[in-house]
Amino acid sequence: MMRVLLFLASAVAACAFVQPAPSVQPSRSVSTGARADFATATDATETSSGFALALGASVGYAGAMAARGSSMMRQAENQPPAAVARTPVAYPIFTFRWLAVHALVVPTVFFLGAISSMQFIQR
Repeated sequence: MMRVLLFLASAVAACAFVQPAPSVQPSRSVSTGARADFATATDATETSSGFALALGASVGYAGAMAARGSSMMRQAENQPPAAVARTPVAYPIFTFRWLAVHALVVPTVFFLGAISSMQFIQR
């Protein structure tokens, strides 16, 4: 039963990305009323796509919590309380994350500074 619910949740989430069928507008002369009708129809399709996306995400989240929530609670109840760590840990300063962030940030700041300084160049 749980597998069926998870499958349906993923199917609903996948349907959120399907583009809705375009509605056929009756031919009218271009006037303010026709533009208002077109804007209303466009807003309605955007709302339905957003609604479907939110519905798919919430159903998927609910299915995941229903499948895993009860077993996780049972595991947490049986474990003793965590002991306080008293030994100091020496964490490395230059990690891969630090290198990746600085490899992106340093040139970005340099080029933004160069571009902004070009604004003050006079002929």
